[in-house]
Amino acid sequence: MTVLKSKTFDSFFYFALIGMVLFSLGSCQSKYDRTVKKEMASGKRIDSLQFNLYFGDSKKDFFAKCWELNKKGLIKQGPKNQYVAYELKGTSETAMTHLFYGIFNEEKQMVGLDMEFTYDGWSPWTEKLQSDKLLFVAMDTLKKWYPGNDFFLLENAQLKTPTYVKIDGNRQIIIHAQGDKDVKATLEDLRHKFPALK
Repeated sequence: MTVLKSKTFDSFFYFALIGMVLFSLGSCQSKYDRTVKKEMASGKRIDSLQFNLYFGDSKKDFFAKCWELNKKGLIKQGPKNQYVAYELKGTSETAMTHLFYGIFNEEKQMVGLDMEFTYDGWSPWTEKLQSDKLLFVAMDTLKKWYPGNDFFLLENAQLKTPTYVKIDGNRQIIIHAQGDKDVKATLEDLRHKFPALK
């Protein structure tokens, strides 16, 4: 009887130890990792983007849609012909320009957007027009265009500047200030970035 109690206790202790280890491993995951897994497992699939663009559009479709927007006067050619420029009206002091360009995979299908925001009236001595202030204005703009979850701060010691991320289903937006003037953002399809989680 004593031996039976000992074996039962040993089994309980063994399974409790395994449970604690698994719990510890689970709790070591970052908020980012947990959010990606949760959103990808939700079954929510979002393909539509701003400007009538879609994940999966061909490069040819991207150029054709931008050409139509340009003809309507809604967008124009960006600097060095590397971006499409969209002007966000505000006061003369707070108007900003949104630059974007498609990110394409090997099959020339769009899997994201490379984006930038800049205040039109920026100057090094105008404190309220610096990128660290623009960052939160750009985040609010993106939340209006892409409703859903809020941005949260990425916890990564390797990042040189505060970086925020917003994840809704398969759609991820990462944003941070770049220098004193610009805010850089990347919108990605997580099905392309993490195909194993599809």
